[in-house]
Amino acid sequence: MVMRMQLPDKQPLIENVVVTSAGELKGLVEEGLSKGNGAFLKIFAKDSSGKYYLTILLDRSKILAAECLLVDKKQDLSGEEAISVLKSLIGKPMVVDVYDLDELEIKLSIADNVDVYAQTPKIPLEELLGKAEEGPPAREEMKATTTAAVAKSEVPATLPVVEKVKTEAKVEETAEEKPEAVPEPKPAPAPVEEKPAPAGKPEVVVNLSGGSVPEKAFQVYAEDLLKEAKRIKGLRINKIEFDANVGEGVVYLNVHIYGNSDGSANIEIAEKRMLHAVSKYAPVLLREAEIKPIVKDVSIVIDGQEVKPQEIVDKDKKKTGNVTKDGRISLTVLEDVWPYFSAYARTVVTEIESAGIRIKKAYFDVKGRREFEINLSMVAETGMTKEAVERIARDVLTKHARELGRSLKRYITVHNIDVEILAPAVTSKTTKETVVTSSKAAEVLAKKELLEKEVEQLLKQAGIDELTPFTEEKKKEAEEAMLKGRIEPALEMLKTRIHAEMKMIPRVTFKWLKLNHEIKDSTIQLEIETSFLREETGGLFGSFSGVSDSKIKKDIEDTIKRILKEVSKEYGIRIELRRLNITLR
Repeated sequence: MVMRMQLPDKQPLIENVVVTSAGELKGLVEEGLSKGNGAFLKIFAKDSSGKYYLTILLDRSKILAAECLLVDKKQDLSGEEAISVLKSLIGKPMVVDVYDLDELEIKLSIADNVDVYAQTPKIPLEELLGKAEEGPPAREEMKATTTAAVAKSEVPATLPVVEKVKTEAKVEETAEEKPEAVPEPKPAPAPVEEKPAPAGKPEVVVNLSGGSVPEKAFQVYAEDLLKEAKRIKGLRINKIEFDANVGEGVVYLNVHIYGNSDGSANIEIAEKRMLHAVSKYAPVLLREAEIKPIVKDVSIVIDGQEVKPQEIVDKDKKKTGNVTKDGRISLTVLEDVWPYFSAYARTVVTEIESAGIRIKKAYFDVKGRREFEINLSMVAETGMTKEAVERIARDVLTKHARELGRSLKRYITVHNIDVEILAPAVTSKTTKETVVTSSKAAEVLAKKELLEKEVEQLLKQAGIDELTPFTEEKKKEAEEAMLKGRIEPALEMLKTRIHAEMKMIPRVTFKWLKLNHEIKDSTIQLEIETSFLREETGGLFGSFSGVSDSKIKKDIEDTIKRILKEVSKEYGIRIELRRLNITLR
Protein backbone atom coordinates (compact mmCIF):
# COMPACT_ATOMS: atom_id res chain seq x y z
CA MET A 1 0.00 0.00 0.00
CA VAL A 2 1.29 3.48 -0.83
CA MET A 3 1.40 6.40 1.62
CA ARG A 4 -1.07 9.12 0.76
CA MET A 5 0.37 12.12 2.61
CA GLN A 6 1.84 14.71 0.24
CA LEU A 7 4.28 17.56 0.94
CA PRO A 8 5.02 20.80 -0.96
CA ASP A 9 8.10 20.42 -3.17
CA LYS A 10 10.91 21.75 -0.95
CA GLN A 11 14.14 20.74 0.77
CA PRO A 12 14.12 19.57 4.41
CA LEU A 13 15.21 22.00 7.12
CA ILE A 14 16.64 19.11 9.16
CA GLU A 15 17.52 15.76 7.60
CA ASN A 16 18.41 12.31 8.96
CA VAL A 17 18.73 13.29 12.64
CA VAL A 18 18.60 10.41 15.15
CA VAL A 19 16.53 11.08 18.30
CA THR A 20 16.11 8.77 21.27
CA SER A 21 13.69 10.61 23.56
CA ALA A 22 10.59 12.78 23.67
CA GLY A 23 12.76 15.75 24.62
CA GLU A 24 15.00 15.42 21.57
CA LEU A 25 11.99 15.03 19.28
CA LYS A 26 10.36 18.07 20.87
CA GLY A 27 13.54 20.06 20.25
CA LEU A 28 13.46 19.23 16.52
CA VAL A 29 9.77 20.15 16.29
CA GLU A 30 10.39 23.48 18.05
CA GLU A 31 13.28 24.24 15.68
CA GLY A 32 11.04 23.55 12.68
CA LEU A 33 8.24 25.74 14.11
CA SER A 34 10.70 28.56 14.84
CA LYS A 35 11.32 28.84 11.08
CA GLY A 36 7.65 28.88 10.03
CA ASN A 37 4.04 28.52 11.09
CA GLY A 38 3.97 24.73 10.90
CA ALA A 39 6.03 21.65 10.18
CA PHE A 40 5.93 18.33 8.33
CA LEU A 41 7.78 15.37 9.87
CA LYS A 42 9.03 12.20 8.22
CA ILE A 43 9.93 9.62 10.86
CA PHE A 44 11.63 6.25 10.34
CA ALA A 45 11.72 3.81 13.28
CA LYS A 46 11.65 0.14 14.19
CA ASP A 47 11.10 -2.12 17.18
CA SER A 48 10.70 -5.84 17.80
CA SER A 49 7.38 -5.78 15.90
CA GLY A 50 8.74 -4.33 12.68
CA LYS A 51 9.66 -1.15 10.79
CA TYR A 52 7.60 2.06 10.59
CA TYR A 53 7.48 5.11 8.32
CA LEU A 54 5.36 7.98 9.69
CA THR A 55 4.39 11.32 8.15
CA ILE A 56 3.04 13.98 10.52
CA LEU A 57 1.60 17.41 9.62
CA LEU A 58 1.31 19.92 12.48
CA ASP A 59 0.92 23.60 13.24
CA ARG A 60 2.25 25.55 16.23
CA SER A 61 -0.06 23.91 18.75
CA LYS A 62 -1.42 20.57 17.51
CA ILE A 63 -1.20 17.63 15.13
CA LEU A 64 -3.23 18.21 11.96
CA ALA A 65 -2.74 14.92 10.09
CA ALA A 66 -0.88 11.68 10.74
CA GLU A 67 -0.22 8.56 8.71
CA CYS A 68 1.90 5.45 9.33
CA LEU A 69 3.13 2.73 7.00
CA LEU A 70 3.91 -0.66 8.60
CA VAL A 71 6.72 -1.50 6.22
CA ASP A 72 6.96 -5.25 6.87
CA LYS A 73 3.19 -5.79 6.63
CA LYS A 74 2.67 -3.15 3.91
CA GLN A 75 -0.26 -1.85 5.96
CA ASP A 76 -1.34 1.81 6.00
CA LEU A 77 -2.66 3.43 9.20
CA SER A 78 -4.19 6.91 9.43
CA GLY A 79 -5.36 9.31 12.10
CA GLU A 80 -5.68 8.01 15.66
CA GLU A 81 -4.04 4.64 14.84
CA ALA A 82 -0.97 6.41 13.41
CA ILE A 83 -0.72 8.66 16.48
CA SER A 84 -0.92 5.59 18.76
CA VAL A 85 2.03 4.05 16.90
CA LEU A 86 3.99 7.31 17.26
CA LYS A 87 3.33 7.42 21.01
CA SER A 88 4.56 3.85 21.38
CA LEU A 89 7.78 4.67 19.52
CA ILE A 90 8.72 7.80 21.51
CA GLY A 91 11.79 7.00 23.56
CA LYS A 92 13.12 4.51 21.01
CA PRO A 93 15.70 5.45 18.35
CA MET A 94 14.12 7.09 15.31
CA VAL A 95 15.42 8.98 12.26
CA VAL A 96 13.63 12.30 11.66
CA ASP A 97 13.37 14.76 8.74
CA VAL A 98 11.78 18.16 9.49
CA TYR A 99 10.27 20.48 6.86
CA ASP A 100 9.27 24.00 7.93
CA LEU A 101 6.02 25.30 6.41
CA ASP A 102 4.63 28.82 6.10
CA GLU A 103 0.92 29.68 6.38
CA LEU A 104 0.20 29.10 2.69
CA GLU A 105 2.09 25.77 2.63
CA ILE A 106 0.10 24.54 5.66
CA LYS A 107 -3.19 25.28 3.90
CA LEU A 108 -2.00 23.62 0.69
CA SER A 109 -0.84 20.58 2.67
CA ILE A 110 -4.24 20.29 4.39
CA ALA A 111 -5.96 20.53 1.02
CA ASP A 112 -3.66 17.89 -0.50
CA ASN A 113 -4.20 15.54 2.46
CA VAL A 114 -7.80 16.37 3.41
CA ASP A 115 -8.80 12.68 3.79
CA VAL A 116 -6.05 12.03 6.37
CA TYR A 117 -6.75 15.42 8.00
CA ALA A 118 -10.39 14.44 8.53
CA GLN A 119 -9.42 11.16 10.23
CA THR A 120 -6.84 12.64 12.59
CA PRO A 121 -7.79 13.88 16.11
CA LYS A 122 -6.24 17.29 16.76
CA ILE A 123 -4.02 16.30 19.71
CA PRO A 124 -2.03 19.17 21.36
CA LEU A 125 1.74 18.88 20.94
CA GLU A 126 2.26 19.22 24.70
CA GLU A 127 0.17 16.11 25.26
CA LEU A 128 2.29 14.13 22.78
CA LEU A 129 5.76 15.51 23.51
CA GLY A 130 5.46 16.69 27.10
CA LYS A 131 7.01 13.50 28.47
CA ALA A 132 10.13 13.55 30.57
CA GLU A 133 13.45 13.28 28.79
CA GLU A 134 14.40 9.65 28.05
CA GLY A 135 17.92 9.97 26.66
CA PRO A 136 21.19 8.98 28.35
CA PRO A 137 21.04 10.02 32.01
CA ALA A 138 22.53 13.37 32.90
CA ARG A 139 25.87 13.20 34.65
CA GLU A 140 24.61 15.08 37.73
CA GLU A 141 21.60 12.74 38.04
CA MET A 142 23.79 9.67 37.79
CA LYS A 143 26.11 10.94 40.51
CA ALA A 144 23.10 11.30 42.82
CA THR A 145 22.32 7.56 42.54
CA THR A 146 23.67 5.07 45.03
CA THR A 147 26.48 2.68 44.10
CA ALA A 148 26.77 -0.85 45.50
CA ALA A 149 30.03 -2.76 45.90
CA VAL A 150 30.64 -5.83 43.76
CA ALA A 151 31.30 -9.07 45.59
CA LYS A 152 35.02 -9.73 45.77
CA SER A 153 34.73 -12.95 43.78
CA GLU A 154 33.17 -11.07 40.85
CA VAL A 155 35.93 -8.42 40.56
CA PRO A 156 38.72 -9.27 38.09
CA ALA A 157 42.19 -9.37 39.62
CA THR A 158 43.48 -6.65 37.32
CA LEU A 159 40.56 -4.22 37.51
CA PRO A 160 38.42 -3.19 40.53
CA VAL A 161 34.86 -2.44 39.38
CA VAL A 162 32.14 -0.60 41.27
CA GLU A 163 28.79 -2.38 40.83
CA LYS A 164 26.35 -1.14 38.21
CA VAL A 165 24.06 1.59 39.50
CA LYS A 166 20.36 1.28 38.87
CA THR A 167 18.50 4.56 38.29
CA GLU A 168 15.32 5.55 40.05
CA ALA A 169 13.36 4.24 37.09
CA LYS A 170 14.23 0.71 38.23
CA VAL A 171 12.20 1.23 41.44
CA GLU A 172 9.06 1.06 39.33
CA GLU A 173 9.87 -2.45 38.02
CA THR A 174 7.12 -5.09 38.16
CA ALA A 175 7.42 -8.18 40.31
CA GLU A 176 8.37 -10.23 37.27
CA GLU A 177 11.24 -7.87 36.40
CA LYS A 178 12.77 -7.75 39.86
CA PRO A 179 14.74 -11.02 39.54
CA GLU A 180 16.79 -9.34 36.79
CA ALA A 181 18.05 -6.70 39.22
CA VAL A 182 21.49 -7.12 40.77
CA PRO A 183 21.13 -9.29 43.88
CA GLU A 184 22.01 -7.92 47.28
CA PRO A 185 25.57 -8.80 48.34
CA LYS A 186 25.79 -11.81 50.61
CA PRO A 187 26.37 -11.00 54.28
CA ALA A 188 30.04 -10.73 54.95
CA PRO A 189 32.32 -8.88 57.34
CA ALA A 190 32.24 -5.17 56.62
CA PRO A 191 36.02 -4.76 56.34
CA VAL A 192 36.12 -7.36 53.54
CA GLU A 193 33.17 -6.08 51.46
CA GLU A 194 33.82 -2.32 51.74
CA LYS A 195 37.55 -2.46 51.38
CA PRO A 196 38.74 0.38 49.09
CA ALA A 197 40.43 -0.37 45.78
CA PRO A 198 44.16 -1.10 46.04
CA ALA A 199 46.44 1.85 45.43
CA GLY A 200 47.39 2.28 41.79
CA LYS A 201 44.35 0.43 40.46
CA PRO A 202 41.93 2.64 38.47
CA GLU A 203 38.28 2.61 39.46
CA VAL A 204 35.63 1.65 36.92
CA VAL A 205 32.01 2.70 37.50
CA VAL A 206 29.10 1.56 35.34
CA ASN A 207 25.80 3.45 35.76
CA LEU A 208 23.05 1.58 33.91
CA SER A 209 19.47 2.60 33.13
CA GLY A 210 16.71 1.25 30.90
CA GLY A 211 17.98 -2.34 30.79
CA SER A 212 20.99 -4.57 31.43
CA VAL A 213 24.30 -5.25 29.72
CA PRO A 214 26.77 -7.97 30.79
CA GLU A 215 29.35 -6.51 33.14
CA LYS A 216 32.16 -8.30 31.32
CA ALA A 217 31.61 -6.12 28.21
CA PHE A 218 32.34 -2.91 30.13
CA GLN A 219 35.33 -4.53 31.84
CA VAL A 220 36.87 -5.41 28.46
CA TYR A 221 36.08 -1.91 27.15
CA ALA A 222 37.73 -0.29 30.18
CA GLU A 223 40.81 -2.55 29.89
CA ASP A 224 41.26 -1.47 26.25
CA LEU A 225 41.09 2.18 27.30
CA LEU A 226 43.65 1.60 30.07
CA LYS A 227 46.00 -0.18 27.66
CA GLU A 228 45.82 2.89 25.39
CA ALA A 229 46.53 5.16 28.36
CA LYS A 230 49.66 3.14 29.27
CA ARG A 231 51.09 3.95 25.84
CA ILE A 232 50.91 7.69 26.62
CA LYS A 233 54.01 8.83 28.46
CA GLY A 234 53.37 10.55 31.77
CA LEU A 235 49.59 9.83 31.91
CA ARG A 236 47.88 7.89 34.72
CA ILE A 237 44.15 7.07 34.67
CA ASN A 238 42.43 7.07 38.10
CA LYS A 239 38.81 6.46 37.16
CA ILE A 240 36.60 5.54 34.20
CA GLU A 241 32.86 6.17 34.50
CA PHE A 242 30.27 4.85 32.05
CA ASP A 243 26.74 6.36 32.10
CA ALA A 244 24.78 3.93 29.91
CA ASN A 245 21.14 3.99 28.80
CA VAL A 246 20.06 0.71 27.21
CA GLY A 247 17.54 0.92 24.35
CA GLU A 248 16.20 -1.47 21.70
CA GLY A 249 19.40 -3.20 20.58
CA VAL A 250 21.55 -0.13 21.35
CA VAL A 251 23.26 1.42 24.35
CA TYR A 252 23.79 5.19 24.58
CA LEU A 253 27.02 6.07 26.37
CA ASN A 254 28.37 9.05 28.26
CA VAL A 255 32.03 8.27 29.04
CA HIS A 256 34.03 10.23 31.63
CA ILE A 257 37.75 9.57 32.19
CA TYR A 258 39.72 11.04 35.11
CA GLY A 259 43.51 11.08 35.34
CA ASN A 260 46.73 12.85 36.28
CA SER A 261 49.97 13.69 34.51
CA ASP A 262 53.47 13.65 35.96
CA GLY A 263 54.40 16.84 34.13
CA SER A 264 56.20 15.10 31.26
CA ALA A 265 53.04 14.30 29.28
CA ASN A 266 51.88 16.48 26.41
CA ILE A 267 48.36 17.16 27.70
CA GLU A 268 46.91 18.03 24.28
CA ILE A 269 48.13 14.78 22.74
CA ALA A 270 47.01 12.75 25.76
CA GLU A 271 43.51 14.24 25.66
CA LYS A 272 43.19 13.70 21.92
CA ARG A 273 44.39 10.09 22.04
CA MET A 274 42.04 9.16 24.89
CA LEU A 275 39.07 10.83 23.18
CA HIS A 276 39.89 8.90 20.04
CA ALA A 277 40.26 5.67 22.03
CA VAL A 278 36.73 6.01 23.44
CA SER A 279 35.35 5.95 19.88
CA LYS A 280 37.88 3.39 18.61
CA TYR A 281 37.20 0.71 21.25
CA ALA A 282 33.43 1.23 21.67
CA PRO A 283 32.64 -1.64 19.21
CA VAL A 284 33.91 -4.08 21.86
CA LEU A 285 30.42 -3.81 23.39
CA LEU A 286 28.92 -5.09 20.14
CA ARG A 287 31.33 -8.01 20.13
CA GLU A 288 31.02 -8.90 23.81
CA ALA A 289 27.34 -8.10 24.46
CA GLU A 290 25.76 -8.03 20.97
CA ILE A 291 24.48 -4.51 21.56
CA LYS A 292 25.35 -1.51 19.38
CA PRO A 293 27.15 1.33 21.23
CA ILE A 294 26.38 4.97 20.43
CA VAL A 295 28.78 7.42 22.12
CA LYS A 296 26.80 10.58 22.84
CA ASP A 297 29.14 12.45 25.19
CA VAL A 298 32.77 12.15 26.26
CA SER A 299 34.83 14.16 28.71
CA ILE A 300 38.46 13.80 29.78
CA VAL A 301 39.58 15.37 33.08
CA ILE A 302 43.38 15.52 33.49
CA ASP A 303 44.83 17.33 36.50
CA GLY A 304 41.37 18.73 37.18
CA GLN A 305 41.09 20.33 33.73
CA GLU A 306 38.21 19.03 31.58
CA VAL A 307 38.25 18.86 27.79
CA LYS A 308 35.28 18.05 25.54
CA PRO A 309 35.48 16.51 22.04
CA GLN A 310 34.37 19.71 20.32
CA GLU A 311 37.36 21.57 21.73
CA ILE A 312 39.69 19.05 20.07
CA VAL A 313 37.72 19.26 16.81
CA ASP A 314 38.01 23.07 16.86
CA LYS A 315 41.77 22.86 17.40
CA ASP A 316 42.10 20.48 14.46
CA LYS A 317 39.57 22.26 12.25
CA LYS A 318 40.50 22.12 8.59
CA LYS A 319 39.65 24.65 5.92
CA THR A 320 38.90 23.69 2.34
CA GLY A 321 38.61 26.43 -0.24
CA ASN A 322 39.86 27.99 -3.44
CA VAL A 323 43.29 29.60 -3.47
CA THR A 324 42.53 31.51 -6.70
CA LYS A 325 39.31 33.31 -7.61
CA ASP A 326 38.73 31.15 -10.69
CA GLY A 327 38.80 27.97 -8.57
CA ARG A 328 41.70 26.52 -10.54
CA ILE A 329 43.76 25.90 -7.37
CA SER A 330 42.11 24.57 -4.20
CA LEU A 331 43.51 23.55 -0.83
CA THR A 332 42.62 21.61 2.32
CA VAL A 333 44.76 22.34 5.40
CA LEU A 334 44.46 23.37 9.06
CA GLU A 335 43.02 26.87 9.38
CA ASP A 336 45.95 28.28 11.37
CA VAL A 337 48.47 27.58 8.55
CA TRP A 338 46.14 28.30 5.60
CA PRO A 339 47.94 31.57 4.56
CA TYR A 340 51.32 29.80 4.35
CA PHE A 341 50.14 26.84 2.29
CA SER A 342 47.93 28.94 -0.01
CA ALA A 343 51.00 31.01 -0.95
CA TYR A 344 52.95 27.75 -1.35
CA ALA A 345 50.29 26.36 -3.73
CA ARG A 346 50.33 29.45 -5.96
CA THR A 347 54.13 29.45 -6.09
CA VAL A 348 54.55 25.80 -7.07
CA VAL A 349 51.79 25.95 -9.72
CA THR A 350 53.45 28.97 -11.34
CA GLU A 351 56.83 27.21 -11.39
CA ILE A 352 55.40 23.94 -12.80
CA GLU A 353 53.65 25.89 -15.59
CA SER A 354 56.95 27.59 -16.47
CA ALA A 355 58.17 24.11 -17.53
CA GLY A 356 55.56 24.00 -20.32
CA ILE A 357 52.81 22.23 -18.36
CA ARG A 358 49.41 23.94 -18.44
CA ILE A 359 47.58 23.14 -15.17
CA LYS A 360 43.81 23.14 -15.56
CA LYS A 361 43.06 22.14 -11.95
CA ALA A 362 45.21 21.51 -8.87
CA TYR A 363 44.04 20.29 -5.45
CA PHE A 364 46.44 20.28 -2.49
CA ASP A 365 45.43 18.08 0.46
CA VAL A 366 47.76 18.76 3.40
CA LYS A 367 47.47 16.25 6.25
CA GLY A 368 48.83 16.45 9.80
CA ARG A 369 49.22 19.07 12.52
CA ARG A 370 52.68 18.94 14.09
CA GLU A 371 54.16 17.46 10.89
CA PHE A 372 52.66 18.01 7.44
CA GLU A 373 52.23 15.68 4.47
CA ILE A 374 51.46 17.24 1.07
CA ASN A 375 49.28 15.37 -1.43
CA LEU A 376 48.66 16.88 -4.88
CA SER A 377 46.06 15.92 -7.47
CA MET A 378 46.11 17.86 -10.73
CA VAL A 379 44.82 17.90 -14.30
CA ALA A 380 47.29 19.21 -16.87
CA GLU A 381 47.53 19.77 -20.61
CA THR A 382 50.93 18.94 -22.05
CA GLY A 383 52.73 16.90 -24.65
CA MET A 384 54.91 15.26 -21.93
CA THR A 385 54.36 11.80 -20.47
CA LYS A 386 52.64 11.37 -17.12
CA GLU A 387 55.90 10.16 -15.52
CA ALA A 388 57.79 13.26 -16.69
CA VAL A 389 55.11 15.61 -15.34
CA GLU A 390 55.05 13.81 -11.95
CA ARG A 391 58.85 14.01 -11.74
CA ILE A 392 58.88 17.76 -12.43
CA ALA A 393 56.02 18.38 -9.99
CA ARG A 394 57.68 16.37 -7.19
CA ASP A 395 60.98 18.24 -7.60
CA VAL A 396 59.22 21.62 -7.41
CA LEU A 397 57.00 20.64 -4.47
CA THR A 398 59.89 19.18 -2.48
CA LYS A 399 62.12 22.22 -3.01
CA HIS A 400 59.49 24.69 -1.79
CA ALA A 401 58.35 22.33 1.02
CA ARG A 402 61.86 22.49 2.52
CA GLU A 403 61.77 26.29 2.41
CA LEU A 404 58.29 26.41 4.01
CA GLY A 405 59.32 23.87 6.66
CA ARG A 406 62.20 26.11 7.73
CA SER A 407 59.83 29.10 8.00
CA LEU A 408 57.19 27.22 10.04
CA LYS A 409 59.77 25.14 11.95
CA ARG A 410 57.77 22.04 11.06
CA TYR A 411 58.73 18.86 9.22
CA ILE A 412 56.99 18.84 5.79
CA THR A 413 57.09 15.97 3.29
CA VAL A 414 55.64 15.46 -0.20
CA HIS A 415 53.71 12.19 -0.18
CA ASN A 416 51.45 11.51 -3.16
CA ILE A 417 51.21 13.20 -6.58
CA ASP A 418 48.36 12.13 -8.86
CA VAL A 419 48.43 13.58 -12.40
CA GLU A 420 45.74 13.35 -15.09
CA ILE A 421 47.08 14.25 -18.56
CA LEU A 422 44.77 15.80 -21.16
CA ALA A 423 45.47 16.24 -24.87
CA PRO A 424 47.14 19.57 -25.67
CA ALA A 425 44.71 22.47 -25.63
CA VAL A 426 43.12 23.73 -28.82
CA THR A 427 44.68 27.13 -28.37
CA SER A 428 48.05 27.26 -30.10
CA LYS A 429 48.73 25.51 -33.39
CA THR A 430 45.35 23.82 -33.65
CA THR A 431 43.55 27.12 -33.20
CA LYS A 432 45.65 28.78 -35.90
CA GLU A 433 44.92 25.94 -38.33
CA THR A 434 41.22 26.23 -37.55
CA VAL A 435 41.35 29.99 -38.13
CA VAL A 436 43.20 29.52 -41.45
CA THR A 437 40.76 26.84 -42.59
CA SER A 438 37.82 28.96 -41.53
CA SER A 439 39.13 32.04 -43.39
CA LYS A 440 39.68 30.02 -46.60
CA ALA A 441 36.21 28.53 -46.33
CA ALA A 442 34.74 32.00 -45.81
CA GLU A 443 36.57 33.26 -48.92
CA VAL A 444 35.24 30.38 -51.02
CA LEU A 445 31.71 30.95 -49.71
CA ALA A 446 31.93 34.65 -50.52
CA LYS A 447 32.93 33.90 -54.13
CA LYS A 448 30.21 31.28 -54.32
CA GLU A 449 27.65 33.82 -53.07
CA LEU A 450 28.63 36.28 -55.82
CA LEU A 451 28.27 33.59 -58.50
CA GLU A 452 24.90 32.55 -57.09
CA LYS A 453 23.67 36.14 -57.18
CA GLU A 454 24.72 36.48 -60.83
CA VAL A 455 23.00 33.17 -61.71
CA GLU A 456 19.93 34.21 -59.72
CA GLN A 457 19.76 37.52 -61.60
CA LEU A 458 19.97 35.72 -64.95
CA LEU A 459 17.24 33.28 -63.89
CA LYS A 460 14.97 36.14 -62.79
CA GLN A 461 15.40 37.77 -66.15
CA ALA A 462 14.33 34.46 -67.62
CA GLY A 463 11.32 34.34 -65.25
CA ILE A 464 12.67 31.56 -62.94
CA ASP A 465 12.65 32.07 -59.12
CA GLU A 466 13.24 28.54 -57.78
CA LEU A 467 16.98 28.91 -57.05
CA THR A 468 16.73 31.08 -53.90
CA PRO A 469 15.51 28.32 -51.52
CA PHE A 470 18.09 25.98 -53.01
CA THR A 471 21.02 28.34 -52.41
CA GLU A 472 19.83 29.15 -48.86
CA GLU A 473 19.63 25.45 -48.04
CA LYS A 474 23.13 24.80 -49.35
CA LYS A 475 24.47 27.73 -47.35
CA LYS A 476 22.86 26.37 -44.17
CA GLU A 477 24.32 22.90 -44.82
CA ALA A 478 27.80 24.38 -45.21
CA GLU A 479 27.50 26.32 -41.95
CA GLU A 480 26.25 23.23 -40.09
CA ALA A 481 29.17 21.18 -41.44
CA MET A 482 31.64 23.79 -40.17
CA LEU A 483 29.90 23.91 -36.78
CA LYS A 484 29.89 20.12 -36.48
CA GLY A 485 33.64 20.09 -37.01
CA ARG A 486 34.04 22.16 -33.83
CA ILE A 487 31.22 20.64 -31.75
CA GLU A 488 32.41 17.03 -31.73
CA PRO A 489 35.96 17.71 -30.43
CA ALA A 490 34.52 20.24 -27.97
CA LEU A 491 32.19 17.60 -26.51
CA GLU A 492 35.01 15.08 -26.24
CA MET A 493 37.20 17.58 -24.43
CA LEU A 494 34.26 18.52 -22.19
CA LYS A 495 33.68 14.90 -21.09
CA THR A 496 37.39 14.31 -20.50
CA ARG A 497 37.80 17.49 -18.43
CA ILE A 498 34.71 16.88 -16.29
CA HIS A 499 35.73 13.24 -15.62
CA ALA A 500 39.24 14.31 -14.62
CA GLU A 501 38.22 17.16 -12.32
CA MET A 502 35.33 15.33 -10.64
CA LYS A 503 37.90 12.89 -9.27
CA MET A 504 39.58 15.82 -7.50
CA ILE A 505 36.56 17.20 -5.65
CA PRO A 506 37.42 17.08 -1.91
CA ARG A 507 35.31 15.19 0.67
CA VAL A 508 33.66 12.91 -1.95
CA THR A 509 34.50 9.96 -4.22
CA PHE A 510 33.38 10.34 -7.85
CA LYS A 511 31.19 7.42 -9.02
CA TRP A 512 29.68 8.14 -12.48
CA LEU A 513 28.73 10.85 -14.98
CA LYS A 514 25.97 10.93 -17.59
CA LEU A 515 26.06 13.72 -20.21
CA ASN A 516 23.36 14.29 -22.84
CA HIS A 517 23.48 17.11 -25.39
CA GLU A 518 21.27 18.74 -27.99
CA ILE A 519 22.34 21.23 -30.67
CA LYS A 520 19.92 24.11 -31.09
CA ASP A 521 20.68 27.17 -33.24
CA SER A 522 24.47 26.71 -33.03
CA THR A 523 24.24 26.27 -29.22
CA ILE A 524 25.07 23.06 -27.34
CA GLN A 525 22.47 22.47 -24.62
CA LEU A 526 23.62 20.01 -21.95
CA GLU A 527 21.90 17.79 -19.38
CA ILE A 528 24.35 16.40 -16.81
CA GLU A 529 23.79 13.82 -14.08
CA THR A 530 26.59 12.84 -11.72
CA SER A 531 26.89 10.73 -8.57
CA PHE A 532 29.32 10.89 -5.64
CA LEU A 533 29.95 8.93 -2.45
CA ARG A 534 30.47 11.20 0.54
CA GLU A 535 33.61 10.52 2.57
CA GLU A 536 33.70 10.81 6.36
CA THR A 537 36.87 10.55 8.42
CA GLY A 538 36.33 8.26 11.37
CA GLY A 539 36.06 8.64 15.12
CA LEU A 540 35.29 11.81 17.01
CA PHE A 541 37.58 13.91 14.86
CA GLY A 542 36.01 13.86 11.40
CA SER A 543 37.55 16.89 9.71
CA PHE A 544 34.61 17.31 7.35
CA SER A 545 31.79 16.29 9.70
CA GLY A 546 30.47 19.86 9.78
CA VAL A 547 30.45 20.38 6.00
CA SER A 548 26.91 20.32 4.60
CA ASP A 549 25.79 18.44 1.50
CA SER A 550 24.67 21.74 -0.04
CA LYS A 551 28.22 23.16 0.27
CA ILE A 552 29.70 20.06 -1.43
CA LYS A 553 27.11 20.22 -4.21
CA LYS A 554 27.88 23.93 -4.72
CA ASP A 555 31.61 23.10 -5.16
CA ILE A 556 30.74 20.43 -7.74
CA GLU A 557 28.37 22.77 -9.62
CA ASP A 558 30.94 25.60 -9.68
CA THR A 559 33.60 23.23 -11.06
CA ILE A 560 31.33 22.01 -13.87
CA LYS A 561 30.27 25.55 -14.83
CA ARG A 562 33.91 26.69 -14.90
CA ILE A 563 34.84 23.79 -17.24
CA LEU A 564 31.92 24.63 -19.57
CA LYS A 565 33.03 28.27 -19.73
CA GLU A 566 36.65 27.35 -20.50
CA VAL A 567 35.79 24.80 -23.23
CA SER A 568 33.26 27.21 -24.76
CA LYS A 569 35.94 29.89 -25.00
CA GLU A 570 38.59 27.52 -26.40
CA TYR A 571 36.38 26.13 -29.19
CA GLY A 572 34.35 29.24 -29.94
CA ILE A 573 31.03 27.49 -29.33
CA ARG A 574 28.20 28.57 -27.08
CA ILE A 575 27.45 25.96 -24.38
CA GLU A 576 24.42 26.13 -22.08
CA LEU A 577 23.72 23.96 -19.03
CA ARG A 578 20.02 23.12 -19.25
CA ARG A 579 19.89 20.72 -16.29
CA LEU A 580 22.32 19.54 -13.61
CA ASN A 581 21.51 16.75 -11.14
CA ILE A 582 24.08 15.96 -8.43
CA THR A 583 23.55 12.92 -6.18
CA LEU A 584 25.42 12.45 -2.87
CA ARG A 585 25.20 9.06 -1.20
